[in-house]
Amino acid sequence: MDELLALGLALGHVRSAVVAFVSADDPTGESLFLAAECLDLEGLFGDFGVVPQQVDPGLDAIASLDAASNVLVAARQVVPLALWAALQEVRARAAR
Repeated sequence: MDELLALGLALGHVRSAVVAFVSADDPTGESLFLAAECLDLEGLFGDFGVVPQQVDPGLDAIASLDAASNVLVAARQVVPLALWAALQEVRARAAR
């Protein structure tokens, strides 16, 4: 897989997670905080000039973040450490 395409796919999965978190029925509001963290992560992708790619919107938020992580593993040679760390932090928080 082309590494730049992989970064775009990862960003697409993060965007899908935002939609899932915002639309989640969560009376605690935690999903909105997670959506905000994903938006910050989107900004980081943007700082690196990543163009989003369209992905399957049928995944839930955690599955979308997992898919983003898996795509980044495949492109690890070009993944900025800041992107990797930020994604793993959001994934860990979402899994709680």
